[in-house]
Amino acid sequence: MNIYLELDEYLAQWFIHDQGGSNPVRLIRGSMEWCLLEQFLRTPPPDYVPTSPDPGQLAIELPNFRSKDTRYNFYLPPKACEALRVCIRNRFDIEMWNALHRFDSLFQRQDNLIYAFMEKHGIELTERNWNAIAKRYQRKRDIYRRIARRKNKSKK
Repeated sequence: MNIYLELDEYLAQWFIHDQGGSNPVRLIRGSMEWCLLEQFLRTPPPDYVPTSPDPGQLAIELPNFRSKDTRYNFYLPPKACEALRVCIRNRFDIEMWNALHRFDSLFQRQDNLIYAFMEKHGIELTERNWNAIAKRYQRKRDIYRRIARRKNKSKK
């Protein structure tokens, strides 16, 4: 049994790589995503009609939980599904930040650094993926700099 998530291409590729490389994704036992599913999977409502996956959706194999039988508890409500997407996105952001920010002052241009990050994390080396990651990193870096400036002003 699988659940299906709509994620950006680079994010899905990163997540597949992060969880061991299988598709459908087999979650690492004890990961945050595993815990979210264990907490929020439930029996489907009576009017639930399973849909076939859309092209481009990421398939996640439902794990076997000691506390929950996924033969009967295979429905992930919409808000829990969104929480799972947010969890994956946040973990990507942390990984990206840790990998790229430490080199920020050494490199004027981030292009090769971002490509190296993509290569290391199983993300296809396309311009589209590079642009998405570069924009995401730039947004995070801008937020970080604004907070640092605010802290420096308040110390004076």
